[in-house]
Amino acid sequence: MSGDSISAAILTTASVICAVAFISAVYPSVISAGDPIMSRAEAMGDQIMTDTEIIHEAVNSDENEVCVWVKNVGCNRISSGLIDQSDIFFGHTENFDRISYDESASLTPGWSYSIEQSGDNDWDAGETIRITIKLSESYTFESGERYFVKFNSYNGVSEEDYFTVA
Repeated sequence: MSGDSISAAILTTASVICAVAFISAVYPSVISAGDPIMSRAEAMGDQIMTDTEIIHEAVNSDENEVCVWVKNVGCNRISSGLIDQSDIFFGHTENFDRISYDESASLTPGWSYSIEQSGDNDWDAGETIRITIKLSESYTFESGERYFVKFNSYNGVSEEDYFTVA
């Protein structure tokens, strides 16, 4: 009888040790498998809360510049460091290029921005940014020609528009 009790205790202890070892080996894998899912869900939430709208374009042919006003119509507050990571595409309808961000406005082509209504450096919901696209001196605007502009935010949310130069 006492031999049976000792055997049962040894088997129970061995089973508990095996179960703990198994859980210790598998648990980190299960937890880390959820990390990509959680990060993707956060990214999708960020995209859902971000929305922009191009509200106006203006051409200054004397300076070879295009000004584009983009309004933050989403719920997200976008920091200035993230605005810099956005992409701008501009050109004729069938022949456009990606324009590089240039805070100093010395590159051609290059773009810079300013927040129109804000007292801080963040692009809050309801605020408008003015994007200035500086083009090379050889770029010419043609009256009646259609142009394309696309603003693609840091997280892939984009807005595009076509306009004609009068």
